[in-house]
Amino acid sequence: MNESLLALLVIMFLLIGVVIFIAEKSKPRLNKQHFQKHWQDIEASSDYSRAVLRADSLLDEAMRHAKIKGVTMGERLNNSGGLIKDINAAWSAHKLRNTIAHEVSFEPTAIQCQRALRQFKRALKDLGAL
Repeated sequence: MNESLLALLVIMFLLIGVVIFIAEKSKPRLNKQHFQKHWQDIEASSDYSRAVLRADSLLDEAMRHAKIKGVTMGERLNNSGGLIKDINAAWSAHKLRNTIAHEVSFEPTAIQCQRALRQFKRALKDLGAL
């Protein structure tokens, strides 16, 4: 009876080890130094609209490096498959970026930009870029 219990425990620990190994292997490995340097530059910017544009670009770069499929940023956001915990926040930040980029007369408030920057930062952290 003790041998059976011991064998069961060994098998259980091996299975747990395999699951942990697979989970760690599937996480994207990103160059944190690269992304942190660029993020510091974004945070140091006094031009909030430009900072939002740059943050969106940095998140897109991180998603490409994480091998998230898609031709456009929107497609990659749709395919982020749980890597980004608050996908709605990431979409909200990306939509603000699109409005800034495509509507010439639109001038976002500092509060809108700061919120978007927080959302981009959270998504970058979720991907392991920051």
